[in-house]
Amino acid sequence: MTSAQLHTGYCKSAEGLFHHTAAASAKMPGNMDARSTNEKLIADELNKLSFQEREEAYEDIHGVRDHVKETPESIEYSLQQMHHHLKLLHDKYAYDLAESLSKDYATDRRLRLKFLRATMFDPKEAASRMAGYFRHKLDLFGWEKLVKNITFEDLGEDSMKAVSQGMMHQVLPSRDTQGRAIVCGWQRLFLAQVDRFKDPVKTLTKAFWYVLTSVADDEETQKKGFVFVSYAVDSNQPSDTIRRETLRSCATVHQILPARTTAVHFCSDSQTAAALWRIIIVSSVTYNRVRLRTHCGSHNEIKYRLMSFGIPINDFPFLERGDVKKTNHLKWIERRKRKEEYLKTHTLPKNAVDIPSRVDVILGRGTPFNSHPGNKRLHEIVADHYDEYDRETRVGKTKIAERIVATVHAYGGKFMKLEDECGMWIEVTSLDSRNKVAHSFRRKREFSVKGSKAVQGATGEDCGRDNKRLREC
Repeated sequence: MTSAQLHTGYCKSAEGLFHHTAAASAKMPGNMDARSTNEKLIADELNKLSFQEREEAYEDIHGVRDHVKETPESIEYSLQQMHHHLKLLHDKYAYDLAESLSKDYATDRRLRLKFLRATMFDPKEAASRMAGYFRHKLDLFGWEKLVKNITFEDLGEDSMKAVSQGMMHQVLPSRDTQGRAIVCGWQRLFLAQVDRFKDPVKTLTKAFWYVLTSVADDEETQKKGFVFVSYAVDSNQPSDTIRRETLRSCATVHQILPARTTAVHFCSDSQTAAALWRIIIVSSVTYNRVRLRTHCGSHNEIKYRLMSFGIPINDFPFLERGDVKKTNHLKWIERRKRKEEYLKTHTLPKNAVDIPSRVDVILGRGTPFNSHPGNKRLHEIVADHYDEYDRETRVGKTKIAERIVATVHAYGGKFMKLEDECGMWIEVTSLDSRNKVAHSFRRKREFSVKGSKAVQGATGEDCGRDNKRLREC
């Protein structure tokens, strides 16, 4: 089945299923019936899969699935197979147009490798996905932008505004416990945008496209996939055609972009709302259906449910009373702009990343840096070596710092800093890494001295009170 046929069938089935489920949900006496319906839908879908497919879906949701081992030979073979399947496709007019406009762009190895990673190195599926990608790109942005990477400036005024507001989708500044990127969207605020634009379906789909393709730029995300969280607490479900079509159009983007959705978490305070939204996913391709999990409850209950899936709730942008934190999102947009401007005249530094891994140590000051998992792990190592370090000479201290840097590298961590010019995180030199470790030891000493003085001060006050009582006696 081609991507176009898939999308057409998807839209028709979703429309019918949406109305059917809405009517059925209205007859349900309580939340338990809605929950039972939800669980039955997903259970029926899982039962259609083989044991291996069910295991893969479960491992994807929890982020424990083994990644495809990439070697130069295996990559080259997969690229050749993908090229072969592209030639066999019939419905690839947009790809053919792209190739006629710029063969270098259409056949770029890095672009094709993204699609291979998004499909776990299935050449046939990667070819079909790439054809759908160019077809969708042509519809959204026109032939003028078919053979260029879409930048923030390419979105147009309305879509730029939709992205900038941060009310729709945000990329979290940190990864989940398995190293996957996380994209969050608040359904109520997303759907509220519909009435603000002349062509809301196209405007919001372009904005969603931009966010997901930006996420797919990162190599670690290409390999591990990303997690999507749709937040619908205190949200009214869409009841008109435009809103349903907007949701479906954005859902289709999941299926054709070179980014692998490993899990979708739908969060709501209404069981019926969760059932309705799930129908849209169930009418999608099987891959996405079985990777959906719904969480129903209060704002705090949902946050703890997400925590059990390894999602860092400290970076969660949605607040209990309906507010949205935009600080991290605005920083993300600014970094994207700097990166896009930098790429006009430069190539990116080697090993530059958009989001540091959880084992990386990031250089900087303040709570966001100190609370990063990699920095916390470094602080624990520093604490274990503090007494030894404190006794050593200057040369001995340098050796201990070098040993700790080697330890961080041994478990896969790097020392990273944000490069302002390109807006990305880059690995620092060995000297900067040692200086970061030495600084951590100095901070440890400062806190130890402050703590000691605080204890001494408290003890002195106690002694003073005791002496006063003795004098009074």
